[in-house]
Amino acid sequence: MSEQDFDLIRPFRDDEIAPAIKQIVSNSKFQSVLDFLFPGEQNKYRNIFAESKTVKDVQQNFMHKVIHRILAKSSDGLSISGFENYTDAGHIILSNHRDILLDSGILNIILMDEGFDTAEITFGNNLIISPFFERIAKVNKMITVIRDGTPRELLFNSIRLSNYISNEIVNRKNSVWVAQRPGRTKNGFDKTEISILKMLSFYQKDNFYEAIKKLDIIPLSISYEWEPCDVMKIRETYLSKQATYVKKDKEDLQSTLGGIMGQKGRIHFALGKPLNKYLDEIKAEKFNNDYLALVAQQIDKEIYKNYKLWPVNYLAYDLLEGINTHNNQYNNTTLTLFKKRFSTIDELLPEGDRDELWNLFLHLYANPVYNFLSTMGHTN
Repeated sequence: MSEQDFDLIRPFRDDEIAPAIKQIVSNSKFQSVLDFLFPGEQNKYRNIFAESKTVKDVQQNFMHKVIHRILAKSSDGLSISGFENYTDAGHIILSNHRDILLDSGILNIILMDEGFDTAEITFGNNLIISPFFERIAKVNKMITVIRDGTPRELLFNSIRLSNYISNEIVNRKNSVWVAQRPGRTKNGFDKTEISILKMLSFYQKDNFYEAIKKLDIIPLSISYEWEPCDVMKIRETYLSKQATYVKKDKEDLQSTLGGIMGQKGRIHFALGKPLNKYLDEIKAEKFNNDYLALVAQQIDKEIYKNYKLWPVNYLAYDLLEGINTHNNQYNNTTLTLFKKRFSTIDELLPEGDRDELWNLFLHLYANPVYNFLSTMGHTN
């Protein structure tokens, strides 16, 4: 494919930044962002953004401050591990997916703080709800993933996306963040979907082994102590069991804002070992879908074992199992906060079955423990 084939989905280049910034700054929504994040300093940060000349300027001088300010307002701190495994050679950074914007936003401030260039970000077109958001996305290295259309159009879009991503990594040595599944997990059970690996391999689909190896995947485990949209997620899961769930207008926007402003407690980002260390150990008769399933399992193992388990995870697990095996990991304060967060479901779903909702809430927080124990060869 030619560069022109990528124009619809690629981020803005440096020579396209100036007109995009001008349009963003003139939009009243941008002023609302400044008012929320930088009260009393709006003009300072408006000027910093308006004077950006390149994508790197936007990310280092403005977005770095934005994400750190969001974390200061909505978290109890960020910790990291495993970033000694990262190089600037170009990788797929494939992670579990907890929050629409912050997963990738936090990753990029970590990369900046560690002295690396930022990664490009895959971003579903269902989240681009206005030209303003589209411009914000494209000045921040976001690659548009088109998720609607006929089967033929979806196939073409997947092939184009695969070719774009592989070109960025293999030829341009840029890294790309990709979630292990379309959309955030709603139940805390992180699992890499084979369809994602297949899409990434389309650029060389005659040999999945070589295709995956060239992409140099590094698994990333993202652990929020408190899920910023926990009750919204269990509401959606609960309603999906009753009937086909249809999102209301602006529901994705509400989830995005909830993720940004919701309290997250502590946050940990753990980079695992590069997948290429394991590829030759994955035995398969053919490099087909069955092979990709084994690759997905290895990615999951790396994500599970590096996931940071918080007191609330152990508490939810013990409550589900009816045990107190991990009671040295939590206390009564943990339980009080846990029940307080759950109680807000009454506002969103006052007529829901509380026992079933409680069970869903427990699983949302307990599933990372189940996954970790399964990886370690334990069942409880």
